[in-house]
Amino acid sequence: MNAPAVTRIRSNLVVFLFAVFVRALLVVALDASSSTSSGAPLLQAGVPTSFSRGSSKYLAAVLGAPNAAGQRREGVERAPSILRAAGIVNDIRALGWDARDLGDAHEPKPPVPSPLRGSPGPPPTVSRGRKTNAWRDADAAALHEMVARRVHDAKTSGAVPLILGGDHSVAIGSIAGALRDDPALSVIWIDAHADVNTPQVSETGNLHGMSLAMVAGLADRASWPDGAYDWLLKDDDDFHDDRVRRVQPRLDLRRLVYVGLRDVDPPEADRIANLGIKAFTAERVRSLGAQRVARLALDHLRVANGGDALTSLHVSLDVDSLDPTCMKATGTPVSDGLELTDVVDFLRETRRGAAITSADLVELNVEVVDEATRGGYVDTAKGLARALLGEAGCAEPARDNKAVTGWGVTREKSS
Repeated sequence: MNAPAVTRIRSNLVVFLFAVFVRALLVVALDASSSTSSGAPLLQAGVPTSFSRGSSKYLAAVLGAPNAAGQRREGVERAPSILRAAGIVNDIRALGWDARDLGDAHEPKPPVPSPLRGSPGPPPTVSRGRKTNAWRDADAAALHEMVARRVHDAKTSGAVPLILGGDHSVAIGSIAGALRDDPALSVIWIDAHADVNTPQVSETGNLHGMSLAMVAGLADRASWPDGAYDWLLKDDDDFHDDRVRRVQPRLDLRRLVYVGLRDVDPPEADRIANLGIKAFTAERVRSLGAQRVARLALDHLRVANGGDALTSLHVSLDVDSLDPTCMKATGTPVSDGLELTDVVDFLRETRRGAAITSADLVELNVEVVDEATRGGYVDTAKGLARALLGEAGCAEPARDNKAVTGWGVTREKSS
């Protein structure tokens, strides 16, 4: 073999070995990033990524949605970073989940201020007598769509997404994303409020009180400028090209169950009654018992699903579902709420009967309480996250002689 040929072979070998070395470095770096909770996204929006490297088949994807634009109190947008700093991802891993922190779906979004005197009025579809901060903030629609894409990507990758709000308007994105994965999605809404208002009837104009109306397609898309929510609310008939049909399924409200209601606006009460939505008030949970309510809720959802087993179940948990004696760190506390044991028992019984395939934890706002008490409420929120997911592959989470292990506010069990 002549000298030039030997030189070419050596050169090609060096290039090959360098490429192998660079590839190995990239793999190591990616593995290292997946084991941290620094907030760097592991799933890019619109690009489903496999979790197959994990050793466990129980995959949890923690996604922040730091959006406070659905209401007017500052602080709720900081909850995802606070929960991460408190070790929520490691808590989930301790339950046996292969938990990955996907970072935040978008940059933190502060609250929308009340309209200034003399500012332009609402569109014709919204009464001028209403407070209308929701319609003024059309750019929040893009943030909800970002959450929807990331949730869909996570579910496509085989993970159970846990979305950390933010106010309860983040459920517009999380439920929309879960619906893209399965249009037959069932939803359990654990909240003091019904959140099924529309801009036309809302007394506050706050979008976190409209989340379910939005994903069910009840709101008028003309209530927002520039087609902000066309991706969510546009009807098939509105598409002029017959080849184009809506890609965003809507929530069938027959597949919805409320748990913990006690502060419902009259238009919402009428809608719940007229549509036959199943609802358990906090008082009803106390009288029937949380475990029985869970069984009744699942029975109702199975009937709504045609008698079949539930293919997917989204649980949206607002911390204001708890009584203020357990949770004051929220912008809208309501008295006579659920006890910690009510929520935990309900979720444990729910997981016995159906798999929770996606979940929200929303409305934690430590800015509204004294600094000395904040750590306890953060621990309570972490306990709620553990209760949503439970031990990987098990019907119920580990418990001790208290209501829940490691909660910030606990109550001794009565004998």
